[in-house]
Amino acid sequence: MPTDPADLSLFLAQSIVEQSALVRVSRRGPNVMVKVASGEEGRLIGRQGRVIQAMRTLVRAVCEPEERLNVDLDAPKKER
Repeated sequence: MPTDPADLSLFLAQSIVEQSALVRVSRRGPNVMVKVASGEEGRLIGRQGRVIQAMRTLVRAVCEPEERLNVDLDAPKKER
């Protein structure tokens, strides 16, 4: 039985952040957008982006070979 990439992303994100009830996942074309509570974006990204990159690897592993999905953080862009 194939695993839905959005469901897998939701499970992984809820396992990483502290406020798991506030995690939302939506699919926009080839992108799976993960939204977390304010202030928890850093937990999902991880040091040097390692956590989000690991999530991308796992989600791509459950997809069909011809399907190219990307997992992104759905957060407003901060100005520097």
